[in-house]
Amino acid sequence: MVSVLHAYGSLNTLEGISYDWRMSEIRSDKKANNDVAVVLIDDASLDAMDNYAGRWPWPRFVYADLLEFLSFAEPKGVMFDITFTEKHKVDAEQSQTINPDDLELVESTSRYPFVYHAVRFILDSIADDETSHVKLNRPLPEGTVELFSLRHRNVDGSPLSRNVIDLSAKNNNNFYLPFPELLNATSGIGVVEVQADNDSVYRRARLFHNYQGDYFPSLSTAAIIDDLKPNKITHQDNRVEIDKLKIPVDKSEKVLVNYYGNYNTYSFSGLIASLHAIQSGNIENILVDPEELKGKLIFIGGSAAGLNDLKNTPIDARLPGVFIHASLASNILDHDFLIPSDVKITYSLILIFSIITALSVLFIKRIVIKNLLPLSVALLFLTAAYYLFQNNYVIDMVAPMASLLGTWVASFTAMVLMEGREKRKFKRMMSQYLSPAVLSTVVDNHEEFAKAEVGSKENITMLFSDIRSFTNMSEKLSAEKVVEMLNHYFSSMTDAIFNQQGTIDKFIGDAIMAFWGAPIKSEDHAEKATIAALDMINRLKIVNEWLKEKGLEPITIGVGIHTGDAILGNIGSESKLDYTIIGDNVNLASRIEGLTKQYGIAILITEETYKCLKTPIPCVPVDLVRVKGKKKPIKILQPLLLPDQVDEETLQEAFKIADASNKVFEHYLNQEWDAALLELKLLPRDSVHNLMRDRCEEFKKSPPDLQWDGVFTMTSK
Repeated sequence: MVSVLHAYGSLNTLEGISYDWRMSEIRSDKKANNDVAVVLIDDASLDAMDNYAGRWPWPRFVYADLLEFLSFAEPKGVMFDITFTEKHKVDAEQSQTINPDDLELVESTSRYPFVYHAVRFILDSIADDETSHVKLNRPLPEGTVELFSLRHRNVDGSPLSRNVIDLSAKNNNNFYLPFPELLNATSGIGVVEVQADNDSVYRRARLFHNYQGDYFPSLSTAAIIDDLKPNKITHQDNRVEIDKLKIPVDKSEKVLVNYYGNYNTYSFSGLIASLHAIQSGNIENILVDPEELKGKLIFIGGSAAGLNDLKNTPIDARLPGVFIHASLASNILDHDFLIPSDVKITYSLILIFSIITALSVLFIKRIVIKNLLPLSVALLFLTAAYYLFQNNYVIDMVAPMASLLGTWVASFTAMVLMEGREKRKFKRMMSQYLSPAVLSTVVDNHEEFAKAEVGSKENITMLFSDIRSFTNMSEKLSAEKVVEMLNHYFSSMTDAIFNQQGTIDKFIGDAIMAFWGAPIKSEDHAEKATIAALDMINRLKIVNEWLKEKGLEPITIGVGIHTGDAILGNIGSESKLDYTIIGDNVNLASRIEGLTKQYGIAILITEETYKCLKTPIPCVPVDLVRVKGKKKPIKILQPLLLPDQVDEETLQEAFKIADASNKVFEHYLNQEWDAALLELKLLPRDSVHNLMRDRCEEFKKSPPDLQWDGVFTMTSK
């Protein structure tokens, strides 16, 4: 199965994530070849050049000035990762055929033999018909092939029959070249087209690009090819050979770009400022000495966000595109190539890992070794893959690991089917009594749960709920109606609790006691309990509709939630055990549920629960209370709604109410009655805010004594 998924590319996205992680971890501190430099049109350049060149796009005399500065450095090549496909507007009244700024760039390009301009060859999907303004498969302008094609071009520009490229890359059908005068003036061209993988990450690049059977160098290789002066360039299976230089490629004839974390970079504006300093004779204050760039391959491109040339690469999600070309050039100069592994190795590892894992799980008796052997193989393989990447050998990680994990799951499934009949029988018997979370733990550890003395101290969230005035209601109904109503009500509430992986401790008459965080541990147990409570209130509406259809009165409930430590275990005798929780915090949670009646609120949670919420839920502070039997005051809050069940506008309005209510509560505790009442005017007139409004007005008339701390002491449960 894994082999088929790998063959059809279904694992490519995960493999890309693995590849990117290795690249980021291993290459982030690597430095590109010192003979490769990058001149960036960065945000600082756009600001600094505003008075000199105006707003972007700049007039092209700016690039002519840059070439003049770079000429002092006598570089090996200057590669523009900027396309100059169209000429700027001319002044017809002065009979201009070319804009003066464009002319300056053309003359500078012609003057310096180290300049390479950007071209694009693409496979265009636009239909080549009468309705399209794009004409596909056009021949290149006359002389372009003879001047720049690697199939025809010798070191002196003359054709050479033995200079042969044998690549099978698909033909492109459209092109974008520098405007004619610039194309005729340049010493060379470099193709800047780079395609991302299917997950939009740029990992590969072509060395050469095909157009109608002729091949042209990429921007990264153009100057290097001219410097090497090769007699032959050929494609041999998994590599491209430039005379004796062998460059590994993948099955798509692309090179895996071996990125770097550090490059020799210069700001465009800094070089222009240095030129002006040289021209004015102010050598002492020059920002960049041309000697720093002497003999280098210099790539020019944009890094400013507004230039839209930031690429998602394995080493940086917003890497300027020019660094792709600079990286590949550095790879060639340093022979620092990533070598893709043969697909046969991947399939061999898939088979080997599957066999080892299956034999381990199915035939080794000891559970530790049964799992330790596949785990050891996995760790050894991951370590080896990481080490190989450090040495520039790229091996597929996801497919072999998927085969190991898949075989482990399948083998354990088979073992369970063969050996787990008694356990499944026990599970079917107990499933009607226990929640799914508790049931799974009990079934897996039924020997332990048979002992009454098992217990542990756990940090959990406890929930108590109760139907209000149920005694009066039940007295008016027959026993059958009471049972029918409770069963329907409990079924709905149980679903709300089980949907959040809660454990129902017990049903106490019309009350429910549940908890989260044990026996299945979770970090978000407070959040799950709060969401379950809000869901219970939502489900109550449906329950009341059902009661109405039955001719019964609607019911209301109160839910109290508290988070804290409790004792968890099987408590009882050898003949009768209850898996339950006990402790001071359990009693407190029960008290909180009782407070819902006094405040006329459906749900109350304690501050301890609120602090443990992982996802923001709008909550309104209700009061600071001291429940009966407790000395320490407890802050209680009312959760308003479920964030994922309302639109954004409603959610934001709820958060505004919560924020304003917090301000009111702070004013209340600080005895700032007028400020609190002013805030309350903007809040809904519900039971919480009405209570706070009444208290503030009362305290404003009759201020509390000096010992008042804002705590309301309860005298009953």
